[in-house]
Formats: sequence, structure tokens, C-alpha cells
Amino acid sequence: MGGMNIGLERRRVATKAPPTRTADVDFVAIDFETANRKRESVCSVGVAVVSGGVVVESTSTLINPDSEFSPYNIAINGIRPEDVANAPHFPEVWDVLAPVLAGRTVVAHVATFDLGVLRQAVARYELPGIDMRALCSWRLARRTWQAFPSFGLSYLSGQLGLSLDHHEAGSDAAASAEVVLAAMRTHGTSSLDDLCGRLDITPGRLSPDSFIGVSAYGGDLRNMSGAADADPEHPLYGRRICFTGAMFSMTRGEAAQRIVEFGADFKKGVSAQCDMLVIGDADFVQFADGLQTGKMLMAAALRADGVDIEVIAERDFLALLAS
Repeated sequence: MGGMNIGLERRRVATKAPPTRTADVDFVAIDFETANRKRESVCSVGVAVVSGGVVVESTSTLINPDSEFSPYNIAINGIRPEDVANAPHFPEVWDVLAPVLAGRTVVAHVATFDLGVLRQAVARYELPGIDMRALCSWRLARRTWQAFPSFGLSYLSGQLGLSLDHHEAGSDAAASAEVVLAAMRTHGTSSLDDLCGRLDITPGRLSPDSFIGVSAYGGDLRNMSGAADADPEHPLYGRRICFTGAMFSMTRGEAAQRIVEFGADFKKGVSAQCDMLVIGDADFVQFADGLQTGKMLMAAALRADGVDIEVIAERDFLALLAS
């Protein structure tokens, strides 16, 4: 990357790479901050570039979001309207950012949020989209350090000895990149593909026409029948359940095993033989914003034909599990 010399740079750190490349690992990490609850209201973006397994540059810029600021978002990221009064607007930033991301593997912490911001900001201004591969450092961390009580950047940075100025976009992007590199060291892997294979994670894909989210589960799940000795009084007993979207609380395989223990059938796909579709909370906000998975579209079509399929969020599913 030839340097993101855009607008009002809030932070810029360049680190010299070691004389020899320690790993053939190259990717970009990003982080967005928004002015309000709408994902299109970008007020800052941070980028960290990894080359040869080393963070060689991190940078950020403020962005005029063309939107109102909410007190909640100001409290989170500290960015106020007066800070962005003379900052570039997103289309100006996209001219520089798009070539940096295009064709690369792009990492973000809780990637569904940051990739949702990217997609919606591009759509808002009717800008040309890009092709890229996507990974989530939150998911990689959750699979790597399973005993940790939290996988937020603040906690991970403390545990891993990382420098972090939380919610400063450049710092968050650099910390996200360092989490991925730490996971690679922990597992002794030499490439992102090796790491994903070890952790049963399938990278997402973004193109100008489509988005496939990061999948934190193996691709070998099959339909499973509920346990015969389960409690018939449990609210999930006898249900036929399918899952869509990324979940915060557990992997897809773990969710399948949990419902089977309570006497429910796990269904890999949505059909007339399915009566509940659970939407993962990690993706629920962008689904509420209009994104539809194939399973959601199929459920809607079946409901229109009179098939009784209940659609619930992950948090409601967890409440049923605990009943």
C-alpha cells in the first residue's frame, strides 16, 4: 500500500519489517466507526497492512458522514460533528481505500459489522464495488483461546500484550491484525488458509453483486435426529430447526448438538420439513437492514405457501434452550 494519505489522518504508524520475511502472510485489516446506528454513517476508517507476517503500517482518517451524530456513538468513539467538519466524504476515501482492499484478504473484528458498514456506505453513494475475501478476527480468537471469558479487542489486547487505543480506527485495525498473527503463532500455522483449515472456518466473499459471510463451522454437518430420551416437556422437543447467519454464542456444530440433546431435529437446509429458522445475532442487524440469506428467502416463500416456519433471533433461541 502506498500510504493512505487521505483527509485528516488521526494516527499513522509505520513499522519496519524484519530483514527476512518470517512468514508468507499478507492481508489487510480494517475498522470502521459510525456516527449513529445506521451502518452507512461512516465517520472514521482505519487500515492496517500486514506483509510477511508483520504489521508494516496502520493509518486512519476521519470521514464526514453526511449524517447526524448520536450521543451513544459519540460516547463510544469520541468523534464529534466538529471533528469531521472539514474531513473528506466517503466517496473521496473510497477512491483510495478500494484499491487497497480489492483482491486481498480483509480482516475485521466482528467482521459482520465492518463489512456491513462497507457494503452499505458503498451502496449509499452508488460507488463501484470490489472483490475481496473476508475473515473475522473475533471468530478466529474464539476458536483459538476457548477458555477466555471475552473476545473483545480490549480483553484480547490485554491478554496478548497488544497496544490498543480502543475505538481509534487505526489502532483497532492494527490490533485485529495482531490477533490473527497471534492465532497463527498459537497454532503453528504458516498461512491464513492453514489457520482457517485448522479452525474449521470458511472465509467470506464480497463482490460487487453479492456477499457471503464468514462461516465459523465445518462444512460437513448433516441432518441429525433429536435424542429419543430427551424431556418431551422442553419447548424445543420435537422441533425441526435450521440455522442461518453467524452466531455469537456458539458454533453451528455446537448449536446442532445442543438442540439434538433436547430432542429437536437439526436440519441443514430450509424445507417444508423445517418448522424453526434461527438467525444468528452476529448478523441480525444487517438482516434487519434488508440483507436476506438463501435460507431466509426460502422460509419466506414457504410461509407464503402456508408452511408454518417460525423465524427467531439467536437471543430468543438461547432463552428457549435455558427453559
